Amino acid sequence: MTQSPPAVLPASAWRFPSAVESALGNGIRVLSFDSPGQYVVSVSLLFDVPLNAEPAELEGVAGLVARCLTRGAGDLAADAFSDALAACGAEMEAAANPDGFAVRMSVPASHLARGLELMALAVSAPTYAVHEFEQERRLRLQEIEQAKAYPGSVTVDQLNRALFGAARAGRPAGGTTEAVAAVTRDDVVAYGAEHLQPSSATLILGGEFANLDPVGLAAHAFDGWAHRGGDPVAPEDSPASERPRVLLIDWPDAPQATVRVAGPGITRGDPRWPALFVANYVVGASFGSRLNTVLREEKGFTYGVSSSLDSGRRVGLLGVSASVQSGSTGEAVGDILAILRDAWGTLQGDEVAVAVRATSDSAPMGFERAEAVVGRVQLLLSQGLPLDHVDTNLARIRAVTAADANAAYVSVVRPEVLTVVVAGDAAANAEPLRALGHAPVEVLPRP
Repeated sequence: MTQSPPAVLPASAWRFPSAVESALGNGIRVLSFDSPGQYVVSVSLLFDVPLNAEPAELEGVAGLVARCLTRGAGDLAADAFSDALAACGAEMEAAANPDGFAVRMSVPASHLARGLELMALAVSAPTYAVHEFEQERRLRLQEIEQAKAYPGSVTVDQLNRALFGAARAGRPAGGTTEAVAAVTRDDVVAYGAEHLQPSSATLILGGEFANLDPVGLAAHAFDGWAHRGGDPVAPEDSPASERPRVLLIDWPDAPQATVRVAGPGITRGDPRWPALFVANYVVGASFGSRLNTVLREEKGFTYGVSSSLDSGRRVGLLGVSASVQSGSTGEAVGDILAILRDAWGTLQGDEVAVAVRATSDSAPMGFERAEAVVGRVQLLLSQGLPLDHVDTNLARIRAVTAADANAAYVSVVRPEVLTVVVAGDAAANAEPLRALGHAPVEVLPRP
């Protein structure tokens, strides 16, 4: 007996989940996203506090506040607070990012009430116990030292310094050794009191809320928190440098070189973003990209090379990263610059069509989990974008033509102004890099 296969239904139109918006009595904005079937609720409490709110002499203090928040609160010491989280199946962490300070939590829907109570306790009554603070500061100082052993970390630090100079973005988000060592517990207490306040906070929740009232639970947990700190701090304007540079960090006898190339880009709010996003996919953001085809498939210089578009609230970057055979470094960097340059006006219709399908058709899969939805909303808010940005952006991506992609690429990507940072053996790589003629080679010692 022959059976007919089941009918394949046409794909349904997908939209980013809609928010139910409200506000608590103390000023906290609440955005809840009902995600059926997601029984682990994702929660983010985002404070509109950019990293440049840190005092210049105490950079890293925001990161230490984040590390200490979950190390005891109210009458619960660090171990007791950790046990309380474990008892309700919750995980909580905090982080200071360039465009905001966020406390994140995942918790089973059945224990959401208790999880929110613990989150509220962490931000409203952190203990900042002396021994916990000292331990977290010591761990951060150790991380800074350990990072010096990794070429990837060192190249990123040097790249940011070259691109942003004296601006906050030019220095490590977690602070330098000197700055972190200068931070005291009193500094941490003062920074938290100044910047973590209900008036600057948005609570984002995503999960299965069929039998829950997330706003009511949030009100019960947070409404008792009444605190007024300092005035809002505006994000820093720090445009990326347009001065071409080549920095070679001497890593003697290294068998491979770590390469980072970057320069000015655009933010997600720029009208050219969808077309540039598609163009970048063709040039370097996919396995079949022009960069990867040449450097990996044809020449075998690397296991992989990729380009990216990084965006903050006020600044965007175009970046390329790769690790290549040491003896091929000069040629590889030359190829990267040439491929970026040769892409001007040459993006073809079939390439663009593939990029449009790949980037738009896969978008729904990226938001299957509540955690991804909450994470994207956190990013949108921190960058000052509207909640409908995902849908609007996808619609614009689907409409991108080859002419659009070429126009956006030509208007943004300027290979002649890019900064190149290489961590590799200077004896083997200095002359090949000089021969490119991109910029004078500045040789720096390994940290």
